[in-house]
Amino acid sequence: MTSITSLNEDCLLRIIEFLDLDEQLQLWQATEATSRLNTVISYAWQRQNKHSISRENFEGRPELLEDFLNTIRVTMTELTMRYLPMEQLELWRKHQFPNIRELYYMGDENGDVDGDSDIEILVNCFPQLESIGLSGNTTGKYIDQWRHLRRLDLQLCWYLSTQCFEDICKSLPLQSLNIQWRRAEEDAYARAVSTLLHLEELELDIVHLAPENVRQILSLPKLRKLRVHNFDQLDDLLLEIGRLRGKDVVSATCNDNIWMRTPGVLSKLNNVRSLTLIDDEGCCAIDFSVIINCFPRLEQLHLENSRIWPNADGIWDVVAACPHLTNFTISNMVLYEEFFAFSGSIMKRILDRRQETLVLHFNKNEMESLIRERFVHPKLKLSFEETSDVPEVPEECMELELLPIQRDIE
Repeated sequence: MTSITSLNEDCLLRIIEFLDLDEQLQLWQATEATSRLNTVISYAWQRQNKHSISRENFEGRPELLEDFLNTIRVTMTELTMRYLPMEQLELWRKHQFPNIRELYYMGDENGDVDGDSDIEILVNCFPQLESIGLSGNTTGKYIDQWRHLRRLDLQLCWYLSTQCFEDICKSLPLQSLNIQWRRAEEDAYARAVSTLLHLEELELDIVHLAPENVRQILSLPKLRKLRVHNFDQLDDLLLEIGRLRGKDVVSATCNDNIWMRTPGVLSKLNNVRSLTLIDDEGCCAIDFSVIINCFPRLEQLHLENSRIWPNADGIWDVVAACPHLTNFTISNMVLYEEFFAFSGSIMKRILDRRQETLVLHFNKNEMESLIRERFVHPKLKLSFEETSDVPEVPEECMELELLPIQRDIE
């Protein structure tokens, strides 16, 4: 029988890259340190510039962790660390990773990590960090020492100190921020966020935001994306956004919540050009007709996992209500034969009135031949290509895109 070590380097590399990290580590341990196989394993680790490490990978094997860190120290650019105990983190302290720009760190909340000592180690290890997502027991201490940090996710940091967050906002020109806070801390947090003059993207996992704090946040000159979820009084928030910046809201993405909004609220966002609705199973055809009439300038509409109409007549109702619509996408909707029991004359009459061609996107499905047979018109173009630009937003979440007040800051 041929030994694995008799294979050439290309074959060895393919085999090794097929294995997960634990299997690669077992192979490394079972092989002589100076062997050709270990050289190929080392090369495979260096070729992979993104790594994900959990506490189980190196538990009880400090020498193996040292070998691994020495191998990937220079080549790694993105890293995920999951629940590493302090004895493992201490081994990272003597290493620096000069090319890592993106880090996802899930702290060991039930372990022996002492306060912010884990964050202190990370600051030393990753001095050039530009993006980080954190969870764990951190109070926010040391984060402001990452001078190159531009993207910061603190949404799962439940023990964050208000003072530390204020220091972060004073020290770092953040462009993207995910944050949660308790209602009693709202004024201080909103005030700190409002100082981030370079902020472009803001995600809030909160239940309330007073009108004066909405005003502060919407005054950020470069803000172009605002995402809110778990919000108790979303109608009030949207009314305030509509009053202050309604004309600047050009895109909206909603996951299972738009059907609860009233026309009076949605009509404040009547400059929206792109609308994405995800999993809006609570929305019926009547509700949807009312919703869609609130967006007279709509150019793009994407329905994801939504079953709104009994048949395709609903599509032509939408097209009739949206004269500027040029792209209409229906993704991951199960289409039954009754969906195609629609009036061809209605489709023709509505499409005849249009100035521009409508592109109608469907995801690939077994009904493609029937779609091509029934949806035929000179001003209608069908597409079955996969769509990849759908925002990933959590359930009961809304994301708004705005035109920034100021495009450049000296």
